[in-house]
This record gives sequence, structure tokens and C-alpha cells, in this order.
Amino acid sequence: MGEIRVGTASWTDETLLASGWYPPEVRHHPEKRLRYYAEHFDTVEVDSTFYALPRREVVAKWAERTPAGFLFHVKAFSAFTGHGLEASTLPKDLRSLLPKSEGHLAQREVPKEVIEEAWNRFFSAIGPLRQAGKLGYLHFGLPPWTEPKPRSFHYLEYLAERTQGYLVAVEFRNPRWYVAWGFVRKELERLGLIHVSVDAPPHPEAPPRVLEPTHPVAVLRCHGRNRESWKGPHRKPYERFNWRYSEEELQDLAQATLTLAEKAETVFVIFNNNYGTQGVEAAMGLKGLLGLGPPPWTKKLL
Repeated sequence: MGEIRVGTASWTDETLLASGWYPPEVRHHPEKRLRYYAEHFDTVEVDSTFYALPRREVVAKWAERTPAGFLFHVKAFSAFTGHGLEASTLPKDLRSLLPKSEGHLAQREVPKEVIEEAWNRFFSAIGPLRQAGKLGYLHFGLPPWTEPKPRSFHYLEYLAERTQGYLVAVEFRNPRWYVAWGFVRKELERLGLIHVSVDAPPHPEAPPRVLEPTHPVAVLRCHGRNRESWKGPHRKPYERFNWRYSEEELQDLAQATLTLAEKAETVFVIFNNNYGTQGVEAAMGLKGLLGLGPPPWTKKLL
């Protein structure tokens, strides 16, 4: 049975901060917030790096504020996954290279030199985590419009080459990838890419839950099961994932986790239903069902 780690996608979501989960003396203090989170979980996904390139000095603080053994999984910048980008999120020097300095740019509108430099800065920024032994996998969530076509497989080839030396997890949002799953699985295995199993609503535009690892590391990413809000439109990204897992659903996720743990050396379960306390409560509930206690370093603090 493989090692199992459970955490959430972000520890700073605005609805979580407003929910009261963090004690009053912790809520407004970045260092105390992260330390408090690490008292409950031994891993977390960094969601903010999808929207803007991380800053090395901030990442260095994450490494400093967490115990040895804590792992951060870093979500890839939107321009690396085919989502395009918001011009305002780029540093001024890169923004000056764009065809427009405001608004959203589709992927085809982003100059190649901007993307290449963004890659360089992304790798540099996450360096402190890697040096501290606290970098888990890089998460690449492909857009729902990305289908299993030749150019998409060329992208996976490029991704594997561009990220050599890193653990890389790929999440498919288009269910058509699973129609061709036999071939897709072989390609992921060949390229050394981690398959992200998805727990999502029973919706025709949502991917099915396929519990088949393609790497010694497996990932189960739980988005909640809100069928009505899956497609949108959404004013805020977290509105799609507004879902409180029931006890019965957590039992189902516990069995799914064990299924993956029978096939992989390490399983990461990440709850992305970050609406208020729903993510942290689901993560704590799953840990309880799996018999996972507090992180080992917490005992030293007591």
C-alpha cells in the first residue's frame, strides 16, 4: 500500500479566510496562517501560480515557514496550459511585449518570447522549494476545449521535454480524453507524466473518474459534485466547486484513494472544493476515514 497524503488546493482562498477556520490571531498573519495549515496537513497545492507568475522571495518564505517534509504542489501558469493570460498579471517588462497591455489574451495572441521568458521565471521562482526538498509535482490542468488531437499529443511531448527533472501531473477536463484512454495512458506512461484522477459531478462535460496511475505517483483531485455550477458562468472561480462532501461521498473517496494506493507508491489527494471550510473539512474527514493522524511534526509541537 502506497503512502497517502491529503491536502487542499490553496490555504489562502478568500472564502476560507472569511470562514473562521483560521483562529482570529492567525487569520491576518501570512506566516501564522501557513504554520497553522501545516499543523493539520502535510501537503498543499498552490493555486495562485495559475493566475500570475510566482515571486521567488514569496516562495522562499513558504519554504522557511513549513516543517521539513511538507510538500507544495505548484499549479502551472495559465499560459503554459493553453488558457492564455491576463495581461495585467505580467511584470511590466513582459507586458510591454504583448499586443495589448490590458485584458485577456488568448493563447494564440501571446508571443512565444513572452512564454519562454515566463517559463524561465517560473522555474527560477519555485527554486527555493526545490532546494528545500519541499516541491511536490507541477500541476498542468488542460482547458476543457483541449481534445485528444495530434497537436495535443505534441503539446504533451513538449511539456515532458520542457519540464525534465520535475514531477509533472496532467489533468484532463475534456471527457473525450477517456474515450481514447488506452492510447492516452500509454503516452503518459511513455513520457513519465502523472495522470490526475478527477472526482467531479456526473455531467456530460466533466471527465469521468478513472483510477489508473501512469506513474509511481498518483493524484486524486476532488472538485466537488455540484452539477448545476460545473459549466457556469461564474463570477469567481470557486463558485464552480461549491460543494460539501457528505459522509457517504467521503467513504467513496476513501475507497478510491485506497484503490490508487494499491497501484502507486505515493498518492496525493487534493480537495479543490475551496468554498469556505468545505475543502479543509473534507480533507480532515478523509484523513479520519483513512486513519491518517496529524502530520508527524505536529506531535513535536505539543
